[in-house]
Amino acid sequence: MRKIVCFSGVEAPGGVVRVPGADLPTARVPEHRVYWAIVDGELRQVRVLPGLDLLRDPGYAVWPGPYACEFDENGYITRVGYAEEFITGYSINAPKGGKIILGVEDAEYRFVPGAPVYSVANPEIIKNFKTSIDELETDWNDNWFIRLNGDGAICEMYIFRQAGDGASPLLAEIKKFRTAWGPADPATGLAIEYNYFQPPARAGAKYPVFVWLHGLHGGTSAWTNQFEYNPIANWAGEGFQKLFAQGGAYIITPRANEDLRPGHGISWNRLQTAPLFAALEDFVKTHPDADARRIYVGGYSMGGGMTWLLIRERPDFFAAAVPCCPRLDYAADDFSDQEALNSALAPLAGLPIWEIHGEGDSVTPPEQSGPLRRALLSNAAAANTDTRFLTLPTGYLFPDGKTPTPVDHLVWIPALNNLLFDDGSPYRDVSGAAAESTLIEWLNACPDSPEKL
Repeated sequence: MRKIVCFSGVEAPGGVVRVPGADLPTARVPEHRVYWAIVDGELRQVRVLPGLDLLRDPGYAVWPGPYACEFDENGYITRVGYAEEFITGYSINAPKGGKIILGVEDAEYRFVPGAPVYSVANPEIIKNFKTSIDELETDWNDNWFIRLNGDGAICEMYIFRQAGDGASPLLAEIKKFRTAWGPADPATGLAIEYNYFQPPARAGAKYPVFVWLHGLHGGTSAWTNQFEYNPIANWAGEGFQKLFAQGGAYIITPRANEDLRPGHGISWNRLQTAPLFAALEDFVKTHPDADARRIYVGGYSMGGGMTWLLIRERPDFFAAAVPCCPRLDYAADDFSDQEALNSALAPLAGLPIWEIHGEGDSVTPPEQSGPLRRALLSNAAAANTDTRFLTLPTGYLFPDGKTPTPVDHLVWIPALNNLLFDDGSPYRDVSGAAAESTLIEWLNACPDSPEKL
């Protein structure tokens, strides 16, 4: 039986239900997890069989949103997939006169009278989760899922509060981005959706392209984690744009096909390298002032791992790479054999790489990358390439110079503030030495890539 189930992303109230004898063929109650969810418009607990949750960790549900779920005859969810009838995005304005302006591109939708609206706070479902259109309040940080009827009007809507209230200080920059799709990969059918900022046209200008890859959960919508906890929108501001040697740069934030369908995994993976390259190639061809020989790529956590996948596949495609707190399992090498690792990474010798870590990062511990660092630095030194590693000390401060990081994994925040505090002073490494330069100064100094589209 297929039903639309809206998960909240909260922990299962009872954790994993481990039933004695559940592994026996005759067991009537299998091991399962229990979650809060909205099913057919009602808040209730649902039972999910193991192996179906997005995070692959005990006690957590799939990322918030409405999903098409299959139930067996005993009421257990046996399959979780996307509910293709819903479209998703970000809201900025509250509804007015039975209509709502949704998305950064200001698309207007009208509501079917009496259309149900469900308000969900992340990470907890609020008890008065049912609301009316007239009472609905939204801000830039609300992620919405809507289902349209045959006339294009909203007949069902879910609103998720991602974090914080009110207007984002970067809203003016966020609204400078637009959304587009790359071509589908013939082998997999996958295509990459992305947001992009386009610098003002200027006669004779050729602008570099900075590609920034999100971490886990950033693939749930084109906007969800592209700009939440992730100040990449800074780089669309005049203050950052003027720092590029060319007087500006394109900024692209691709979205992973992040879902539970077989073969897709949980976020970025090897299946998505081909469609991502196709999207970038198509973008450069359709934007004549984008410089194909100055394409920079970076990302954080899962996106840092995807950065590794991309540069390993086509190192000459990029002019520089900035993996931040990367998932090093993407390197796919034997870290115990330094000589073999040096040889495997030799094709990257000419590519400038600046990897940034937090000393106390328990998600992607920097010590795991010791052999990789030695290999890259050895090869880069032989090729006279400016490859760098920066490890920020445990408990480093956010750019305001006052707020300690809650977890050391968040190094992309100082990185995207150009490795400067708001007062202009540089970030320092674990030894107390100042970063060798700002990130953009380093990018400006990187030579053009050998490959040209």
